[in-house]
Amino acid sequence: MSNVSTSRVVGMKIFVEHSASTAQSLRLPVTGKSEKLIQSVMEDIYESLHSCSEGNVSTHLPELAKVDPNLFGISAVTKDGEKIEIGDSQECFTAQSIAKLLILAVALEHEGADTILDKIGIEPTGERFDAMLHAEDFESHKLNPYINAGALATLDLIPGKSIDDRFNNVSQLLNQILQKNIIPNKEALALRRQNDHRNRALGYLLLSRGIIDKSVESLLEVYHRICCLYLNCNDLAMIAALLANGGVHPITNQRVLSSTHVKFILSVMQSCGMYEFSGQWAYRVGLPAKSGLSGAILAVAPKQFGFAVYSPPLDEANQKSVRGLKACEKLSAQLNLHMFRKTSCMEACRKKNTSQSTINKLLVRVHNEAKKPNTGYVYNSTPDICKINPEALAIAITTIDGITYKVGDYQDAFLLQSISKVFAYGLALEDQGRETLLKNVGVEPSGNPYDAIIRLDQQTKRPHNSMINTGAIATTSLIKGAGMPQKLDRILSMYSDYIGHEIFIDSRTYLAEMNSGDRNKAIAYLLRHFDMLDDDVDDALNLYLQQCSAIVNCQDLSVMAATLANGGVNPLTGKQAANKDYVGDILTVMYTCGMYDYSGEWSYRIGLPAKSGVSGAIIAVVPGQMGIAIYSPRIDNRGNSIVGIRALEAISSELELNIFS
Repeated sequence: MSNVSTSRVVGMKIFVEHSASTAQSLRLPVTGKSEKLIQSVMEDIYESLHSCSEGNVSTHLPELAKVDPNLFGISAVTKDGEKIEIGDSQECFTAQSIAKLLILAVALEHEGADTILDKIGIEPTGERFDAMLHAEDFESHKLNPYINAGALATLDLIPGKSIDDRFNNVSQLLNQILQKNIIPNKEALALRRQNDHRNRALGYLLLSRGIIDKSVESLLEVYHRICCLYLNCNDLAMIAALLANGGVHPITNQRVLSSTHVKFILSVMQSCGMYEFSGQWAYRVGLPAKSGLSGAILAVAPKQFGFAVYSPPLDEANQKSVRGLKACEKLSAQLNLHMFRKTSCMEACRKKNTSQSTINKLLVRVHNEAKKPNTGYVYNSTPDICKINPEALAIAITTIDGITYKVGDYQDAFLLQSISKVFAYGLALEDQGRETLLKNVGVEPSGNPYDAIIRLDQQTKRPHNSMINTGAIATTSLIKGAGMPQKLDRILSMYSDYIGHEIFIDSRTYLAEMNSGDRNKAIAYLLRHFDMLDDDVDDALNLYLQQCSAIVNCQDLSVMAATLANGGVNPLTGKQAANKDYVGDILTVMYTCGMYDYSGEWSYRIGLPAKSGVSGAIIAVVPGQMGIAIYSPRIDNRGNSIVGIRALEAISSELELNIFS
C-alpha cells in the first residue's frame, strides 16, 4: 500500500478572506432568475451593433448570396425555458454547418463516443471547415465531426435502410427539441445538390480511404437535406439551451440527450466548433459554440442558458458573422460567462467540499492501479550523465487552501521541459499585453506535434500558439530584460514565486540540448526568416532551452498548478505569482493547446486546462479548487505521459472535475 502525505500551510486565513472579498467585488454570472439582466445586455448589444456594416454575405453557395445583409437577431433561452429575443430572431435561414451538432448527437446515440474517437477523431485541425485533408490525416484519424470531412464520416455512422430513414433520424431529434416540424428549404436544397462539388470530392476521398462505406451520392443527399433545414435564431437558442441543461429539455423537462453525450458535444464545440478560429474564440469568448455560413452562431453557457445570433455578413478572414462575433464577445464579457475568466468558475468549485480522506484514498488507489506494466519510451538527452527511473510514479494535489496530498516518488527531481511554456507565456503576457502578444503568437490549436516546424499561420506567419515549440521560442523571446542573463533571472524568479522556493537550471542537460537541438534551431531560424524573432537566434534558443531545463519535482508542479487555480496567488506563500487579469488567458490556451495533438480527446476525457512535458510530467488546473501534477517518465509518440493521462482521467472522473460534467 502506498502512503499519502498530507500537509497544510499555517496562516492561510488572511489569504482566503482576501480571495473571497475579491470575488465579491466582481460581477457574478447570471443565474436562472436573471432574465431581465440578459435582456438588458442583449438590448444594449443589439443597439450598439445594429448599424454595423462590416463584412459580406457568403457566396460559397448560391442561396446564401441572396440574403438581406441587414438582418440581425439575437435570442436566448434559459435552462428553465425562459425565452428572450430581439431583432430579426424569427427570420428563417438554412442551418448549414450548425446542423453538424445534430449529426453528432444522433451518431453518439447510435454508436457511442468510442466509435467516433476510433474512426473519426476529435482533434482540432487548424484548417478551414471544407479543407481537403492529406493522406496522413486520414491514416491518423485526424478529423473531427465539425469539419466537413468529419461530418460526412459521422453521418455515415447513422443507420437507416434508405435516405429518408437516415434523414428522419436527424430531423426527428430536431423536431423533438423544437416541438415542431422542421423541413429543408426546397430552393436551397436544389441549389446545393447542383453545386456542392467540393463535398462530393471529400466524400469520394473518404470512400477511397475506407473511412465511409455507404454510397457517396446517398450520403450527400442526406447531408444536403440536413444542412438545408430551415430554422430561425430562436430555434438555435433552444438547441443551445438543451445543451446548457445537460440534455434535458428546458420546457418539457424530458431528457433528450444523455449527459455523457452532451459532455462530448460541448467538448468538441469548445475545441473545434469554430474551425480555424476556435482558439481565438475560446480565448475571447470562452464558450462552446458552432457557426455556419448562413451567418448564425450558436453558443452555450453551461448550466445557465443558450443563445444564438444571426447576421449574414461574414468577415473575410474567418468566414464568421461579423456582428455575431462581436455580439457574442460582448455578451460573454458583460455577463461574465468566459469558462476560465468568470468568477463563478472559482465560486462553484469552492462549493465542492471533497473530504481529505476521499482524496487520500483516491490517490492511493490511482497510484496502485497505475503501476501496472507500462509501455512507451523515456526521453533523456543525457543518458550517459543522468539516470532516469522509468518506473517512477508520483501524484500530488495542492488545494487553494494550501493543503498538499502526495503519493509515490513525489520528491524525485526532473526537468520542467515543455511545462515551462505555460509560465513563460504568462510572463510574456504581463510584459507585452494581450493584443501585442497575439500579433506575434496565435492561440489556435494546430493539431500537430509539439515540435512541428511548419505550423505557421499562412497569412501572418506567426506561430499557431505558445504551447508548441515554434510559438514557445517566439514567446520566450518577448520576455523583457536588458540582456539574456536578466531575462533568465526574471524567468527563474517567476518560477520561484509560483513554487515558493528557489529553483535552478540543470546545466548538463541544457548544454546537451544546445548541442543536439538541431530541430529547435531550424524552428528558430524559420522564425527569424519570417521576422517573428527579433533576438539573435542563438540567444533566443539558449534562453528557451534554459527555461526548459529548470529542475522541479511533482510536489513543486502541484503548487504551480494550484497557483493558477487560485487566480495567480501562491496558496503556500500568499504571493501574487501571476497577474490575475491574465490567468484566464493562460488557462484557455492550456485547455485548447496544452496537450498538443491530443488536446481534443483530452478535453473530452479529462476536461481541464493542462500541460505536458517530455520529462513525463503533466499538470492540470481545477480553477478555484486545486492543482494536480503527475510524474511518470514513459511517454507516448505525442510526448505525453502514458500513466499521467490514465491517472488524471481516473481522478477527473472520480471527482467530477471535467468542466462540462
